[in-house]
Amino acid sequence: MGTWGSGPFDSDTAEDFLDELEEQSALQRLAVVEKTFRSAIEEGGSSSSSVLPEEVMAAAAVVAANVPAGRSLAWNEEYPSVTEWLAKPITPALASSAIQALEAALPTDGWFWRSWVDAEERSEAQAAIDRLRSVLRPIGEGESR
Repeated sequence: MGTWGSGPFDSDTAEDFLDELEEQSALQRLAVVEKTFRSAIEEGGSSSSSVLPEEVMAAAAVVAANVPAGRSLAWNEEYPSVTEWLAKPITPALASSAIQALEAALPTDGWFWRSWVDAEERSEAQAAIDRLRSVLRPIGEGESR
């Protein structure tokens, strides 16, 4: 089916990533999420990256869902237990890595943005990513929220 929406969990790639995480312990999930962010940052959004933008978005959404301000994000309904997937509190370093990975994997001129045929859906995807950043940024800057 591919992609059916603009949310961070609205693609086969994201669902495969989440299904993999769902079967792991909190510590294993953290390791996978950190590796996803590290790979995205190191590879800098290259089209030959080993990490897909949809995986980075899903990983960032998992982190966001595990901070108080992110518990009520609409896409959490698809995976209700996602708010309990990581140990609390989420560290500033993890939140900061999530933001850096989003920026690296989703550059403004990157293929992800060009792949949206419908401008309204592209706008919705941008709004979802902006929401992730708004939830993660205060944590990454050391504020508790």
